[in-house]
Amino acid sequence: MLNWAIIGCGDVVQRLVQDSLFSKNKSTVIYVLTENFKEAEDYAKKYNIEHVLKKTKRNLNKILSDKKINSIYIATPPSSHLFYINYFCKKKINIVCEKPLVIKKKEISKLNNLIKKYKFNLFTCFYRRYLERFLYVKNFLSKKSIGKILYFDIKFFHSHKNHPTHNLIKGKPIPWRFVKEISGGGNVVDMGVHAMDLVEFMIGEIKDIKVFKSNNMNLYRVEDMCVINFELKNKILGQSSWCSVSDEKVDKFSIFGNKGSIHFTMNLGEKDIIEVKKNGKTYVKKISMKQPLHKNMFKNFINNLIQNNKKKVYEIKQNGLKNSILVGKINKIPLA
Repeated sequence: MLNWAIIGCGDVVQRLVQDSLFSKNKSTVIYVLTENFKEAEDYAKKYNIEHVLKKTKRNLNKILSDKKINSIYIATPPSSHLFYINYFCKKKINIVCEKPLVIKKKEISKLNNLIKKYKFNLFTCFYRRYLERFLYVKNFLSKKSIGKILYFDIKFFHSHKNHPTHNLIKGKPIPWRFVKEISGGGNVVDMGVHAMDLVEFMIGEIKDIKVFKSNNMNLYRVEDMCVINFELKNKILGQSSWCSVSDEKVDKFSIFGNKGSIHFTMNLGEKDIIEVKKNGKTYVKKISMKQPLHKNMFKNFINNLIQNNKKKVYEIKQNGLKNSILVGKINKIPLA
């Protein structure tokens, strides 16, 4: 039985609990710890969660000392991730943490040292590799239907008024995703890591990246435009461009082979079609992204933690850590 303590009480957490993901016979939530106590208290009552705690050292220690707790889900902004991982890993339990795991390159080494010392399982929330749309693309590419992959291109443009999740509204505080001290950067660190994870998941392991960034409109103290060039270990090249201040909305991931190409959108709420272009013809398949987006990922984690042996779980943990290193690579060149 997996007994969870959830750290944080944002939209993602509430959708997961509402979907009863943690309320099955094999997995349940016992604690929610948050700074927004009233909000957490309301939804914990609604979904029959036993304990709601305000973030204090005493309550952190209460969770730490509770022998029933064997799994932690950290759903707080990235700047606090390392603190919570470091705090709970001494229990040698399962830790699921939102992406990116950390926001500074030096913190990657600290994570590696903690895992080596305490032997705990660490999972990163790169949930898109568990979604039907991207599993379909991965399977399609494995059949070499567009021949040898040569190049990929990722574009994600929007204005500050139509951000997919957090618009910048005049007179209101800047969303934490655009505060470097909290998020680590702008859209590349927040949403771009999903695209980079899919590069490794679908196309090949990244060998090197070069980052070019700028802040054109000075709406916040992180980059509003970023271009990243990729070189993969299999010699495939690629490029991604991210703009948060464009008057045009673009969401497109394209992969080009020597016999055709495949194109699809990355984000919820955009066109849910996959286009394959080959021999002068275009073939279209529709695969939607459904809320809660984390659902398939958590089902996979839970099944592995319960059914698989320690070796297999450890391999999953290593994959999660490897993906987070992408953030470390980006931070070789500060984004803000």
